Amino acid sequence: MTLAVAINAIFASVSQAHTNSCVSSTDGFWDEARIWSLAKPPSIRQSAILITNAASETITIDNTTATHFKSTLTISNLSISALSGSDALYLDNTGSIALHILNDLIIGISLNNFGDQEHGGGELLNTNSTLIVDGLLGGQLEDDGTLVITGGSLITTNCSLLVGTSFDGLLIISNGVVQARDISIALGDNAIGTMEVIGGTMTLSSSLTVADGFSGTQGYLLVANGCVLVVTNAATTMGADFYCYGSITVTNATILASDMGVGEGGGGALSIEAGTVTLEGSLIFGDQSNGSVSLNGGMLVATNSPTLLGGEMGYGAITVEDGIFLAQEILVGSEYQSYGIVTVNGGAMHLSSNLQVGGVGLSSAGVFVNGGQLVVTNSSISVSGANGGSIAVSGGLLAANYINLDVRDIESGIYNPITGTFVVTGTLAINGGSVTASTGITLGDCASNTLGQIILDDGLMTVTNAAHTGFIDIQNGQLVLSSGLLQVDKLVMTNTCSSFVHTGGTLIVGGVILDPNAFQITSVAREGNDLLITWLMAPGQTNALQVSSGGIHGIYETNGFVDIFIVTNNTIAGSLTNYLDIGAATNKPSRYYRARLSP
Repeated sequence: MTLAVAINAIFASVSQAHTNSCVSSTDGFWDEARIWSLAKPPSIRQSAILITNAASETITIDNTTATHFKSTLTISNLSISALSGSDALYLDNTGSIALHILNDLIIGISLNNFGDQEHGGGELLNTNSTLIVDGLLGGQLEDDGTLVITGGSLITTNCSLLVGTSFDGLLIISNGVVQARDISIALGDNAIGTMEVIGGTMTLSSSLTVADGFSGTQGYLLVANGCVLVVTNAATTMGADFYCYGSITVTNATILASDMGVGEGGGGALSIEAGTVTLEGSLIFGDQSNGSVSLNGGMLVATNSPTLLGGEMGYGAITVEDGIFLAQEILVGSEYQSYGIVTVNGGAMHLSSNLQVGGVGLSSAGVFVNGGQLVVTNSSISVSGANGGSIAVSGGLLAANYINLDVRDIESGIYNPITGTFVVTGTLAINGGSVTASTGITLGDCASNTLGQIILDDGLMTVTNAAHTGFIDIQNGQLVLSSGLLQVDKLVMTNTCSSFVHTGGTLIVGGVILDPNAFQITSVAREGNDLLITWLMAPGQTNALQVSSGGIHGIYETNGFVDIFIVTNNTIAGSLTNYLDIGAATNKPSRYYRARLSP
């Protein structure tokens, strides 16, 4: 209560006082009375300190000022700007003795003769010094000029730190310590805000926003050279409003954050060149806008909550060139009218939970593995939804526990920028590299009229495990093997909605489970002294017609069958073929036929 009364008393007296303006046309020191309009140095009793005259000068606060004129360093408000030229304030090695601004610090904003704001030239340079802005009367630190912190510290724990509020602002922090409440980079329409944090630490107690203007606003944040940025109490957002763009680039640095939104209304981008970005909460790319992440080294960790690529009516994309992305669940294009893309060209992406590709109406999603690793061995990969999505593997490794291809419509629509072709939705297309599934793969569902398709043109596909129970179950769709190697423990086609086309490559299958109506002898018809036997063939293996005269007295036995006709070039399940057994109608006492699949 005593502190509150004291501060209120100070501001009550300040409100009755005058501003103190720099009137010098040459450089000078902060404590020199000659350079000020009130003919005395700054004081808390003055309503504002203005370094805004037309002449370009630098006012310095050095160790002498900090030691012998410490009382001049606590002020109410400070404005640094010049309509013509550039005014600057230089804090030169004052150490822990702070320039303490109780309310407002404004850099680079001037008023013209009509009282309108204009962009002015203003700089505040801090070398191994301390700058504190409190914002006690609703003020804040507004940087629309240049603010450079080299060593030392910047403290805005009770107010907002804003870079590029109405015009263009630049904040560079090199090996310093920053403690802030919330930070916003680029706020006003058409404003450009840039912050570079090179080394040192920056800790926020609230949110970080990069670009939040409506039209043409651009915000850029660089975190580099061992810097540690901590934003664990509130969200980090890039591109928070329509028609703006915000980006964060991480180079050999660390970010610890809570939830992160990349493109939430406006465009956003996260680029990790090296270092680590670790999230305690969710990661969203492209919520009603465009958002992307590029991992070119280092690590991205989002293992506590889902990662969403493409929110409602948005576009989200992640590209892994190098480094490691550790995620919990990833939802790719799962929202209404969303579009999501995952591209793995190198490095590794490991999921502890599901990978969902596609979702509700009018969504599109694609996963492209061209190198590196995409590993989902603890849960399932699901390609589903009305329009669904697709997975294309041309290199590297896709490793899964279980894959489900289950879309409403199979149609062209997902563009693969690596091959320059469109991948049919609901499809797992393999044109190189390898795909493994330890439990199995299911294609479509006859009952719900959903579809799935696998096309193996090259590379290796393995569906197997130690118990030899790995399966490909074609319930409604097609498996096409034209090149490469397919190894599966069990190939299941138990209804008329399934087909297997084998035109090339190598098939290694432990067992085939077929629809009894799709692999059987359909008729035995007499043609004179001959018998015409017709049957539905199974694909991928040798189809042989066998005959036996039975056992003693012509009774049926399973032994004694021999091949009389072999088909080796069948590629489609359910194809009809026949064989005319010459003179078979005259044989006695009996004649038995059966169709057989052989490896």
